[in-house]
Amino acid sequence: MKAREIGIIGLLLSLSLVLQISPLKVPTQWGMSIDLVAVPIVVLYVLTGFWSTLTALVLLFFGLSLISSASWLGASMKFFATLSVILGFEIARKLTGFDIRNYTEKRLLIFVIFAYLVGIAIRIPAMVAMNYYYALPLWLGIPREQVIPAIEEWFHMPFWLVIGIPNAIQSAVDVGIGILVSLPVIRALPHILE
Repeated sequence: MKAREIGIIGLLLSLSLVLQISPLKVPTQWGMSIDLVAVPIVVLYVLTGFWSTLTALVLLFFGLSLISSASWLGASMKFFATLSVILGFEIARKLTGFDIRNYTEKRLLIFVIFAYLVGIAIRIPAMVAMNYYYALPLWLGIPREQVIPAIEEWFHMPFWLVIGIPNAIQSAVDVGIGILVSLPVIRALPHILE
């Protein structure tokens, strides 16, 4: 890993952790807050690629475990949710041949939409499974068999929608704002991609 990549990882990872403790969150009726924590990780992906971003995600897990009110449990959920977004980008990049160094607005739009759709196709089933088998039984202190009936009774909608809707919204924030922030950085500092 180059010194430039290490510096960018450090800078954007620090920004993610600051965003975690900042009040820039929108609570949802489903118990999940929509935040900007993963946006710097998306920017990191655009600037440095998959492997550097994976390194940053591991470090983000440890950082969030220390500073987040949801401790290691919330940190693990953020890790896998953000990994889903990054996998969406990586799969979309490989399938479309998209190159951030040389793109048109139309190709960028296709890439972003495809990355979002692939990302939520991974994220929503993963988050439904993780919430059912792992997070909600631990968080709520109830047996797994009671998770779906309890959540559906509280929210008056199917369990998968309670988990899927906020995760789809969070993915849209991560992808949309992440790309919107990345493009001016690349225009102002094109050498950062070298």
